[in-house]
Amino acid sequence: MKNQFLLPAKFRLIGWVTFLLFLTLGILTESYGYNIPGFQIYYPNDGGSADYNLTNELAFSGVIIGLLMVSFARHINEDELISKIRLESWKWAVLISYAILLILNFTSYGLGFVFIVTYNVVTLLLVYIIKFNYSLYLLNKNLKNSEDY
Repeated sequence: MKNQFLLPAKFRLIGWVTFLLFLTLGILTESYGYNIPGFQIYYPNDGGSADYNLTNELAFSGVIIGLLMVSFARHINEDELISKIRLESWKWAVLISYAILLILNFTSYGLGFVFIVTYNVVTLLLVYIIKFNYSLYLLNKNLKNSEDY
């Protein structure tokens, strides 16, 4: 079965590298206030002008793009069983992500809720990647055990 919506398998490694680089940039930006010099926009502000640095937005976008590459990279042995595992993993990821969102809807308020909803975008991709890889691990383990007998 040919699935046209998957990237080539090499994008998995490219995605992990992209994710880790931009995650590091995001941690530096959030924890230490690091900003890329000259990477700002200017806007009018009560008779003057102010600037806003876009480093945090770049880091968040890079994290999402990296995780998307990992999520949509073709498995080396992509077949119908892998496609079924992929679909089941997406279902679990959506359910868990929305369960987290519903719980947080009643437990957080104000600006904290906005930050949590923003980071919940990444939760969907992370849960999918974890569930998919864990399911593949279990499949390979079961196949290995069945070959031993």
